[in-house]
Amino acid sequence: MHLFVTIPAINELDFIMGVLSDLSNQQSKNFTLVCCVNQPDSWWDDEKYVEICHNNVSTMEQIDSFCKLKNIPLILIDKCSKGKGWKGKECGVGWARKVLMDHVSKIASDDDIIVSLDADTRVEANYIAEIEKQFTVFTMASAMALPYFHRLQGKDAQKTSMLRYEIYLRCYAINLLRIDFPFAYTPIGSAMAARVSAYRKIRGLTATSSGEDFYFMMKLRKIGVIIPFCNTTVYPSSRVSNRVIFGTGPTVGMEADAQAAKYPVYSPDLFDEINKACAAFGEIFFTNSEKAMDKALKVFPDLEPEKLLKNNPSLIRFIHACYIKADAFAVYKYVKSNYTQSSDASSVQTLFKMLNYNCENLFLENTELHHQPIENLKKIRQILYEIEENLLKKKYNDYFAQRNNLKNPLWKFMS
Repeated sequence: MHLFVTIPAINELDFIMGVLSDLSNQQSKNFTLVCCVNQPDSWWDDEKYVEICHNNVSTMEQIDSFCKLKNIPLILIDKCSKGKGWKGKECGVGWARKVLMDHVSKIASDDDIIVSLDADTRVEANYIAEIEKQFTVFTMASAMALPYFHRLQGKDAQKTSMLRYEIYLRCYAINLLRIDFPFAYTPIGSAMAARVSAYRKIRGLTATSSGEDFYFMMKLRKIGVIIPFCNTTVYPSSRVSNRVIFGTGPTVGMEADAQAAKYPVYSPDLFDEINKACAAFGEIFFTNSEKAMDKALKVFPDLEPEKLLKNNPSLIRFIHACYIKADAFAVYKYVKSNYTQSSDASSVQTLFKMLNYNCENLFLENTELHHQPIENLKKIRQILYEIEENLLKKKYNDYFAQRNNLKNPLWKFMS
């Protein structure tokens, strides 16, 4: 097993030395760094972007010289020099990740690991060793979602925005973990890894303008278990960026009210309905009752249970087939479209309903989260981090207990 650490980079000259230094100090040296410095080729002829072009060329030189100095094996993909940049619509971080991972897939062995990182992310000294260890323990796992903790940067408004967004992410994940949903993880492009054999099986990453990490991890979960926890943490940046449509970069640059509207704290009641719908899958298989059908279709209208019953004669295969349809995107569509029907409560009230806390424990007054002082938001993030960590550890321990029972349906089917 060998690890290939993939990093897309654009305009990162002032930031990439941090992650390069972290990689040079790794306890395990069993990795090759694969970087794609990229930009549209047309930027060389545009005064607004020519400075970024020169930044990218300097970034390539810096990566190359540093890796030679530190004896880090390097594959450098030049998508920024004049004549070598992106042409047409195939551009952006999604395409850079795809080019990186596709290149690794061409040269790697099935058991090797593709590690996805960002140029402005920081990692701990056991980062490589821990990823290597976990894929060795879980031989049937297709991928891994690493623990994350965003670094706070910029002025207070940006820090508040970052905290508010991370609270949204953690609340969403906690609700999915609470109902034991198969897609219960947080897909972050700088905190994920995949086995090369799994990458080939899903036919690679699909490049999108935003959210490629979301769809990538969802496809990987459909073919195998995602390792939910490990003993290292990734520290993504919270820089403002408009290079993608959604995600951390553009979100932290939003006005508070706009961000709160786009990324609300969803009521746990919505996830309870999802849980009931998932519980109905088994009832559909055994009884084919209209009541069970209605319960499932209320949340997952595209399920097609009759067709799934016809094509999947065993219970475990039927439930797995249901989750292929009732996936992470189907859940997101459901909570997004039904949020307005359950949004009378403030985000603070919803949060504490979910956590079963009394608001007075943390808040001076019962207002919306984006109106809270930074220190309150830090406390909330820490509480959520610990709750999520405990839930992930429990899931990890359940997997660990079955690590040598490779005939267990767990490794092949979602249930």
